[in-house]
Amino acid sequence: MLTTPQIAYVSSAAVAGVLLIILLVYLFYRNFYENRHIRQLTYRTLYNLAQKNDYLLLNNYRINIDDKHIGLIDHILISKKYIVLINDFAISGVLSGDAQSEQLANTKRKGTEIVVNPLNYNINLTKRLALFTGVNHAFLRGLVVINNDSYIDVANTNKQFKIIRRKELAKTIRHLDKENLKPLNEDSVVKFIKYLDECNK
Repeated sequence: MLTTPQIAYVSSAAVAGVLLIILLVYLFYRNFYENRHIRQLTYRTLYNLAQKNDYLLLNNYRINIDDKHIGLIDHILISKKYIVLINDFAISGVLSGDAQSEQLANTKRKGTEIVVNPLNYNINLTKRLALFTGVNHAFLRGLVVINNDSYIDVANTNKQFKIIRRKELAKTIRHLDKENLKPLNEDSVVKFIKYLDECNK
């Protein structure tokens, strides 16, 4: 027959075991949900930022990269000092490599796969918009947003374009606000938006 301390120990161990199982199930389904809904989750964060800071938020735009290719921009955040192009990708695991390379390594429990560098996609879209809208390239920023359960080990010295986890998005935008930039020219912003509308008719 168990003594009172032994009963207390067994009960505590059982409760701890149940809590651990609940935590593991929660983490699994949270990551599963994020994989399927990262675009909507990113949008919520950006929407809240736009509401609080009087930003303009545009979503789901496409632009013609060349005669054969169309680029898709998930979100565009426009403040008084900069324009941010944001693309989200459901990437988990360890993302590693060089930001300037064409490919990166994505390591998961099942192994490592080589993926196309999403940062280059974002950079090409930004350059295209700068070319055809007349907005100074220095005012444009690019962010690639990936899952929170990822680890980023990408060597990147380019502060204008970054790969971040979704939970770092609001902090990254706040840091942009602190940059010493002159306000955007209103005519340039209007031309920028008109170009996007023309591409999406």
